[in-house]
Amino acid sequence: MRPLFARLSAERAQTYGLVLSALDIAHQVRRQGSSWSLAVRPAQRAVAIEAISLYLEENPASSLPQRQTLFNIGAKTNSAWYIATILALIHLLITLSSERRLFTTTFGADADQIMSGELYRCVTALLLHADGQHLLGNLAGLVLFGTVVASLCGWGLGWFMILVAGFAGNLFTAIWYQHDHLAIGASTSVFGAVGICTMLSLWIGKWSKIQHAQLAWRRWMPLAGGLALLGLLGTSPHADLMAHMLGFAAGLILGGLGGLWSGRLPYQSPVWVQWTAALVAFGTLAACWLRGGYYNG
Repeated sequence: MRPLFARLSAERAQTYGLVLSALDIAHQVRRQGSSWSLAVRPAQRAVAIEAISLYLEENPASSLPQRQTLFNIGAKTNSAWYIATILALIHLLITLSSERRLFTTTFGADADQIMSGELYRCVTALLLHADGQHLLGNLAGLVLFGTVVASLCGWGLGWFMILVAGFAGNLFTAIWYQHDHLAIGASTSVFGAVGICTMLSLWIGKWSKIQHAQLAWRRWMPLAGGLALLGLLGTSPHADLMAHMLGFAAGLILGGLGGLWSGRLPYQSPVWVQWTAALVAFGTLAACWLRGGYYNG
């Protein structure tokens, strides 16, 4: 069984358990430190959420004093550290290369070339960094927000979504500038990850049925936090503000689509979905690098 609610009082856990028992929905009530959690089978998750939601709608007074939280933490993953290690190794190899500048001109997100059809640059540019400081800043963002996305969406689907957000951000940046614009770095994907986290948090708030006037504003806190982070980290003198904004917007869209699992987070998708997404992401990266090398070889 998988957790459905966390941080419940003993009374609230028992009440929810009675609601599920009345509908013959198998469940488990577990104690976690000073609070309680409620778990159900994955196949009955949507039905359980609907049953408890209906109970709260019919008994609104009983739901106000209690701060229940829809369990929103996915499987623990260290995938972000693997991604960070790969990016660091790529940067090291490029730095040691005698043709360092050639990588930027060949694989960077050059608006002129992208508009001429070299779409692979929208992907390859994500793996290039100007210097160690540039690299470390993006690695920190990927480890922080990438871990959250991979936790909520799964280690395969999460990183595929981050890659798509980075690609979309670079593509629409090129469309915006049309020419005379060159960008490198994973920051577009970092802000895409922030957007994904923001929108999934809004979905979680919706699933938690936070409808009371005094509590509804909390659903918009992640969005405000995401915009604040965009203003704090995305507007330095050398930052590509447009790419950051468009990457963030792409992440919001992908996070919105990710919430269409209706009542469950994407990480609960079948294992084959995670593997397929991971293979597609890896295949896309490899194909783009090969295409760039062949195109300019």
